[in-house]
Amino acid sequence: MGVNEIVFAVSVFLILEGMLPFISPKLYKFLLMQMLNSDENSIRITGLILIIIGVILMNFI
Repeated sequence: MGVNEIVFAVSVFLILEGMLPFISPKLYKFLLMQMLNSDENSIRITGLILIIIGVILMNFI
């Protein structure tokens, strides 16, 4: 994997992460408040699930 692919992946990540706050700032603030009120274990499990999904999807590329 070259530098171009890494830059492309980071660009896609930034675009996707920026869509929700741009489209619906109120929903974004609500979701952040929900996360702040969650316990650390729930956040950790959610992160692990997202990592696993990402690794599985990478295997199909």
